[in-house]
Amino acid sequence: MQILVLLLLTSGRDPGIVPRNSHPPEPEDIGESSNLSDWPGGQHGSAGLPLTKDVLVNGVLVKVKYCHTCMLYRPPRCSHCSICNNCIERFDHHCPWVGQCIGKRNYRFFLMFVSSATVLCIYVFTFCWVNIGKTMDTHECTFGRAILKSPISAILMLYTFVAVWFVGGLTSFHLYLISTNQVRFLSSRCSNS
Repeated sequence: MQILVLLLLTSGRDPGIVPRNSHPPEPEDIGESSNLSDWPGGQHGSAGLPLTKDVLVNGVLVKVKYCHTCMLYRPPRCSHCSICNNCIERFDHHCPWVGQCIGKRNYRFFLMFVSSATVLCIYVFTFCWVNIGKTMDTHECTFGRAILKSPISAILMLYTFVAVWFVGGLTSFHLYLISTNQVRFLSSRCSNS
């Protein structure tokens, strides 16, 4: 039940969508901090807007890019998802399994979801193994005969053995990203405090 709730929270929660502008920003709003030298031939965005501009954030000069689809300069650590067609704050990835982008507002739920799925796979595999062991003891038979007597346990063991490599690998990878401070929402959160 917990995994289903976490799946619903991950897929149903706003990942951090940056609202679109109804019209592009005015060229005078850009200021003198625009940087046109990075683009060959002085390419500009819509309405003569530069594709990048420099913004001062907490005393650090940050280059932000213009998003033609959303008609705005994306905030730092924001990316445009080509699948959802939205700019997402602290975009991690678009997860096809939950049908949602993973970003600033739903990353915690996504991590709890894949971690819980990993634990569930290990739990089901272990208890199916125990069930086959008890079947072997009860009927005094070999491993192969115990599998024939309890085929559901064998199917679940095979399924969870395969699944744990995927969800376990994903969990391990995200725990590695967190431990090395490479997750976008954690690194900015730690720098603000």
